[in-house]
Amino acid sequence: MALDLAEVTGAKQAEQIKKTQEKSPKIANGLDKDAFMKLFLEQLKNQDPTAPMETEKIITQTAQLTQVEMQEENKKAMKEMVDSMKVMQETNNEFKNFQATLKETMDKLGEGVDSSIEAAGQMAQSSAFQSVAMVGKIAETDVSGVNYTGEGKVHFSLFFDRPIDTSKGKAVVQIFDESKQLVRSISLDDKNGQGGYLDFAWDGLNDRGEQMDSGTYSVEAEYNLDPKTNHYLTTRVGRGEIQSVLFDKGKPLIRMGELILPLSAALEFYDKDKELVR
Repeated sequence: MALDLAEVTGAKQAEQIKKTQEKSPKIANGLDKDAFMKLFLEQLKNQDPTAPMETEKIITQTAQLTQVEMQEENKKAMKEMVDSMKVMQETNNEFKNFQATLKETMDKLGEGVDSSIEAAGQMAQSSAFQSVAMVGKIAETDVSGVNYTGEGKVHFSLFFDRPIDTSKGKAVVQIFDESKQLVRSISLDDKNGQGGYLDFAWDGLNDRGEQMDSGTYSVEAEYNLDPKTNHYLTTRVGRGEIQSVLFDKGKPLIRMGELILPLSAALEFYDKDKELVR
């Protein structure tokens, strides 16, 4: 079995005692608190009963011990306070950095919002100008007929690009059901010489005088037969000249005779000189 020479000679124990003494605070004559206390108690125990230690000396030594203990406590408290202040300082620095980053982010966000608002305003203004420029043009929309409730009359208007000339073929309004079957023809003889938007009313009867069911009916008209091409000019409900542009909560609406439709309902725009024929 190997022997620890340092343990046999007592060197290890001496080293441990030395380390303990180095850690303990010194009171007087190089003694630490524990050694001082031990020596003080030995003095009290071994003092001559006939000549006891003077009270002043006892008080002095006790005061030294108390003072050292207070110094230790104060030192410990000061260290804890310094550590706390360091933590607070680090926290304050981190908070300042967070505030700076947050401010930078908010500034960039504000710049982005301002740019978006400005761009939206420019787009809205451009859209408004473009919408107004459509006035006077012909629009083809996704509306192609009327809804009949099954009773009473239904009113509608048709746009005629040219004045109706009843001497050129047979001018007529035609109403079709959802199966594209012709149910009613209305003569335009009483509209001779008229053009633009003309108003009509359908009583819901077919050409045989029978009441039609409720539903959606498409409405078209043909007029002014061209003898050279043998084609009529045509028009329909949902087609016509844009008379004005309205705005409802910033959204453009187009007025076409009795119809007021959102701009998104328009499928095509073109000038008046383009006429539909068939």
